[in-house]
Amino acid sequence: MKHGWMALVGLCLGSMAAVTIGCDGDSKLTVVTEEGAAAPHVNLPTVPTLPAPPPINHTDGSFTVYGLRHNATRDNNLWSKQQRVHGFIVSVYTARNPRGLPCTEADRCVEERPHIYISDNRTERDPAKMMMVTGYATFQHEIEAARSAARSGRQPTAAQLAQIAAGLVKPVPTDFDEGAEVVVAGNFTRRAANGQADSNGLLEYTSHTTTTPAPPPANAPRR
Repeated sequence: MKHGWMALVGLCLGSMAAVTIGCDGDSKLTVVTEEGAAAPHVNLPTVPTLPAPPPINHTDGSFTVYGLRHNATRDNNLWSKQQRVHGFIVSVYTARNPRGLPCTEADRCVEERPHIYISDNRTERDPAKMMMVTGYATFQHEIEAARSAARSGRQPTAAQLAQIAAGLVKPVPTDFDEGAEVVVAGNFTRRAANGQADSNGLLEYTSHTTTTPAPPPANAPRR
């Protein structure tokens, strides 16, 4: 009995530190709030401000890269149809020979099909935000020949113009340079006829308009 009484007294005295358990069975929680300089502070990192995504469409009605892919996740009718996408050329694939020069027909290079990447940001380096454009040429030497003809001022022959007008061939672009701003029309698909593929969607080239040419290279000679 003595030990039981002492235990009860010790329980009542010990409870006075924070939680008071009275001898009559009531429970009380004593909370001490510190304020001012002595109060504890939690240093949480600031919430990062994420940039807003690009708009869905440009003012000319063409899609942004983000806009077409964003809408295509919700509308399957956009796939395998002609679409117009407005963006900047951020990367150009150029097949090169062992000398580091663009491949000619005589080089017989082992190369990918020509393609470029466009994006909504001129300085974009995130591949996930780029869209491939392909199908405008079969080999690098076709592009080089077209550029050479453009520099020399040679015009397509009557037969070539007739093939272009009939849709049998497409003019090879000569101004697909990194930094150019373009509006590209093409078939929006996951796999082009030439074998190039992207599960997020690419454009199989039909035509294009260059709204702003690429800036001249930094080492270009002054005229």
